[in-house]
Amino acid sequence: MITKTTPVIQSGPRADKKTIAAHTDLLKTTGATVVYTMGPKGGIGKSLTGRLVIDGAIAAERQVRIVQIDRAPTLPLLYPDKAITVEAPGVEEMRSDSLAAMRVFEPLEEMVQSIAKSEAIGVIDVGAGQNQRAFLNFVARARFDRFLANHGIHSIAMVLMTADPSAMSQSANLMEELQLVHPAAEIVPVLNLRDGGFKFLAGTPAHKIYNERIVPMLKDRRRVTLPAIAAGAWPLFEAAGMNFTEAVMADEATLIARLGMSRLMVTALQGDVSEFLSVVWPRLGAIAGFTVGGFDAGR
Repeated sequence: MITKTTPVIQSGPRADKKTIAAHTDLLKTTGATVVYTMGPKGGIGKSLTGRLVIDGAIAAERQVRIVQIDRAPTLPLLYPDKAITVEAPGVEEMRSDSLAAMRVFEPLEEMVQSIAKSEAIGVIDVGAGQNQRAFLNFVARARFDRFLANHGIHSIAMVLMTADPSAMSQSANLMEELQLVHPAAEIVPVLNLRDGGFKFLAGTPAHKIYNERIVPMLKDRRRVTLPAIAAGAWPLFEAAGMNFTEAVMADEATLIARLGMSRLMVTALQGDVSEFLSVVWPRLGAIAGFTVGGFDAGR
């Protein structure tokens, strides 16, 4: 049975009415949106979240532009006609050349102007470490916050975190820095359940950090909970060079050929990915502004 997915916001403390009303009014005036996927370290789910937003927006027939800020990019290989790479300058380069970050990130302004005209969704996947430091330096010095606002573009910073004390603390630091350099951006915490839920024993370091650093950051903010996908399901499709839409829409013969597995195996794997997307796409779409219709979660 084919049903239309309905965007939902993750249950729990919600943004206040004024915040939601302001966001709704903004989406009425323009559909142009820039979504950053950010996190304090590699392997935390930044690029996965970026791909989920990209594939969901494409499935919803939204125009998409992509920038990956990384020295080892993967997105331009997957979306060659939509993505570009920006290699952030290193620490020494930024010390010796005060305009290094400004020069490298110039393509971002071109992307902004393009999506403003077409009301597209721009996805900027920001690598960790020096990539992130250089990007935040650019945002502050280039007054990128004002530049986006002047073009009528809503900016959303999806900040990934896992249930690891160090990752939570670093994610809180990142959100605080974003508030300073990019005040107009809507900061959306993304709680990745890959390593378990955000429930901790009282008195543990994780419990202390969560309650003192993360809980205040969640107040009056929209957030997304990213469930764990069935173990081993997605890497097989990824290794075959398939995106999420292809994985759930491909017929059995195509999957057997691409994955090199039996019909029973590919059917089970496709079901795992479909179930994951039936939860994730509505949540991310409610934030980024897309709705995937006619998606059969039971396929």
